[in-house]
Amino acid sequence: MLASEVCTRTMQHLTTAFATIGRGALLGAGAGALLAGAYAAVAPAAFGILLALTNSGDGGPLDPLIGAAIFTICSGPFALVLGILPGMLLGAVGGLAVGLLVAPFRHALWDAGAALIGLLVAVLIVAGGNLLWGPAMIEPNRPGLGRYLPYLFWIAGPSLLILGGLPWVGWALLQDMGKWLRPRRRI
Repeated sequence: MLASEVCTRTMQHLTTAFATIGRGALLGAGAGALLAGAYAAVAPAAFGILLALTNSGDGGPLDPLIGAAIFTICSGPFALVLGILPGMLLGAVGGLAVGLLVAPFRHALWDAGAALIGLLVAVLIVAGGNLLWGPAMIEPNRPGLGRYLPYLFWIAGPSLLILGGLPWVGWALLQDMGKWLRPRRRI
């Protein structure tokens, strides 16, 4: 009788731990897709207008803005393939890492601690991405601040979203586990 009770409790503990890890991956994928979708909707328009304002040639005053609008509309399929799907994958991997780190401490961890774990995972991912791809995105042949536009678009913008998204994943992992699983602070 005692052995079966220990086995049952061990399986419940492992199931809950694996559920926390899987939930972290799902929350990360959802957050990555949502944030990448928002970035894919706003960033092409912003950079299209910026390019139109800095590269207005001999055409009329509305020509660059028409070009920016067409650029924004036509960038949708590319945003899905180059932005939303990789954002979902990166969010799932980051959420999986957050879930792996939160799962062993889920009974004693506060919401802020789980968010801090998410922030630490995000800092590691952002630092790795900036070190790996950042230097390649800076174009030294361009004059002025134009040399940093690819870096800002492809690295800095998504890095800010990762730094905001993964702490939310850590925080959200502990939200619906229930008050019975861990003590809450009374404020």
